[in-house]
Amino acid sequence: MQFKATVTAIGKDALSSKDPMIILFGPQATDALRDVAVIQQFADPASLAQFSIQAGDRITIDETTFTMTYVGQLAVSNLKAIGHVTLLFQDVPADKPMQNAIYLKPTHRPTFKVGTTLLYKTQD
Repeated sequence: MQFKATVTAIGKDALSSKDPMIILFGPQATDALRDVAVIQQFADPASLAQFSIQAGDRITIDETTFTMTYVGQLAVSNLKAIGHVTLLFQDVPADKPMQNAIYLKPTHRPTFKVGTTLLYKTQD
């Protein structure tokens, strides 16, 4: 299955060239969260009831495809409920990986802009 989202807004403090992390939220994010988040809108929010991802699945951000090396225990439920997940473009730490995160390879962070598409693809 595939689930498509589009970036609709980028908070003033959401992108740092030194940070391998992108915080995604759905359009219902509070103003405080919007300052530090990239807002994504799913093309078919009703289909999120069937949303499920796991390590080995892929996400394509514009033209670049990344493999999910780790999907935290809270990532899927947060994405389904409020469009929230943290994308980490780094290796999975040996101890205490973030539970609301998806770790991705390759580890270079792509460019995010309003209009960027995110395509979550499962291995079904």
